[in-house]
Amino acid sequence: MSPHQNQIVDYLNEIIKTDPNSIKAAVAKEAIDCRDEDVPTFLNDLMEYGCESGIVGSMIYYRDTHQFYDDHYNEIENIRYDLEENLGEPLWVKGDLKNFFAWLAFEQTAIKLAGEIDEAL
Repeated sequence: MSPHQNQIVDYLNEIIKTDPNSIKAAVAKEAIDCRDEDVPTFLNDLMEYGCESGIVGSMIYYRDTHQFYDDHYNEIENIRYDLEENLGEPLWVKGDLKNFFAWLAFEQTAIKLAGEIDEAL
């Protein structure tokens, strides 16, 4: 692992330690656990192809995305509200509601986390 990759992993581990039950921690765990590629590549692929691509192993099946939605309902609602405020209109749910919002929240959090990593390191 490169020194830069080590810094990123340390940064993500701090997020997990500080707020272990947050969506940000869930994204950080997935990014660290992705052994096939480095963290920036994982985050870039996630931002480009989304959870729909299957890149996030813990967010493939409805039972998993429904549990994620239930576990993070309040955070997801805050993300939804912020997006709707920025767009000036309500989001249109495509397909299964819990799955849609679980993926949306995971992806939006990954985008913010990637920006934080760029700024911090």
